[in-house]
Amino acid sequence: MGAKDRSSGAGAAGGWLHDTIRRFSFLSAMREVQHVKRTCRECLLLYRRIEQGKTGSTADERYAFVVAERTGADLNGVKSVMRHVEESFAVWPIERPVNFRDVVQYLAITECLREAESESGVRAEVTAVVARLIPANL
Repeated sequence: MGAKDRSSGAGAAGGWLHDTIRRFSFLSAMREVQHVKRTCRECLLLYRRIEQGKTGSTADERYAFVVAERTGADLNGVKSVMRHVEESFAVWPIERPVNFRDVVQYLAITECLREAESESGVRAEVTAVVARLIPANL
């Protein structure tokens, strides 16, 4: 087997490996999308339940209750999460109030990162999924 034969064999193996890795990334992204959808549905159910049970509460209070229920965090933990949500979404690029989509997106991303087996980050289009499933007026 000549040098040319070995290099073409390595290229074929590299192509196979690259294709396999690409497929795995696709499957990981699909798993993440499913997780984000589930997070959206569950958080929206929590929000609606809290909205009915705590009439007169502000939107920020309802968001905090959702975070507490979803994460099991105490008051300090909830405040920390809400501060991170604000810093991540409501300050940059334009300062604005936090909305429920921000809260759900933050929870979905942090949960995906916690569950991820690799350090490659979140590949799913979380913003688009959250925007489709969480009403903008919450």
